[in-house]
This record gives sequence, structure tokens and C-alpha cells, in this order.
Amino acid sequence: MDGLVQLQKNLVDYTASLFHEGFLDEQFNQLQQLQDESNPDFVVEVVTLFFEDAERLLNELSKTL
Repeated sequence: MDGLVQLQKNLVDYTASLFHEGFLDEQFNQLQQLQDESNPDFVVEVVTLFFEDAERLLNELSKTL
């Protein structure tokens, strides 16, 4: 159980540092609020889709330039 508590603390600390560094903003908080027990991986799925779309768009932009 101590390991789980430590992992949760690490997640909170890491998330706080990402906010402090400007990588996350209020939209991340809003996204977390949409997650519920019926879909615990919701945030992971949305962030994954974002990065996949961003990579695709950057590749298209590179080809265009």
C-alpha cells in the first residue's frame, strides 16, 4: 500500500511541476474532471489522440513547406 501512496504523490508532484513549467494549463484540469469510473483511461485516450493528430499535422506542414 505504501508503494501506491508514493506513486500517487509522485503523480501529484509531477503534474504540479508541469503546471509550473507551463506544459499544462486549466484545460488539463477540465479534462480530468470529465474522467469518471466508467472510463478511467479517458484522459490518456484524449492526450494520445492529441499527440497523434499533432504529429500528423506537423508532418503535413513539413511536406507543404
